[in-house]
Amino acid sequence: MEDLSNVVASLDIEAVREKTMRAFQAGLPPRSILDYLNRGMQQIGQKYETGEYFLTELVFAGEVLKAGIEVIEPHLLETDRKMKGTIVVGTVKGDLHDLGKNLFSMLANAAGFKTEDLGIDVAAEDFVERAKRSSANIVGISALMSTTQLYMKDVIEALKKAGIRDKIKVIIGGAVITERFGNEIDADAAVNDAAKGVKICSRWTESSKT
Repeated sequence: MEDLSNVVASLDIEAVREKTMRAFQAGLPPRSILDYLNRGMQQIGQKYETGEYFLTELVFAGEVLKAGIEVIEPHLLETDRKMKGTIVVGTVKGDLHDLGKNLFSMLANAAGFKTEDLGIDVAAEDFVERAKRSSANIVGISALMSTTQLYMKDVIEALKKAGIRDKIKVIIGGAVITERFGNEIDADAAVNDAAKGVKICSRWTESSKT
């Protein structure tokens, strides 16, 4: 099973399919197989943080993970997964960029979160509606441009107006995002690195259980 994690980390998509199938045929529980797939993804996140992997590898890592999950998905009940929490994520209204958001969602899934991805050009009321419906722990707001990042404040204000802001952590992300801007709009965290954002979310859920 450690070999499975290693081939995920080495981005060998064919080996991932083969080893996942062998593990399943050998009688290993799909949940355990998923854990080892996720360990490989965590290794990829570490390689990205240290500069060994770059954006291209992170994007391809999503396809590698998908290849393994497709083998066991019919046998893996979602209710069997012990999720850390639910993150509602989306790119703000007026912004059509989704690469950073997609990377964050992929890494969050690998870390044990359930992500509800609203896509791009998302209005504030849509963030609020989905956060309520999914009982989300965290809302992740993405923007790439300095012009669209201002709309992040509208999303946070909408969460306040709906009376759920104090129950939800808000993390904002994007190339132009700074910690100072996050403080100005009352976000709980502001990052321009997907892997760092997932680590912050993990710390939040871990501290809430202590």
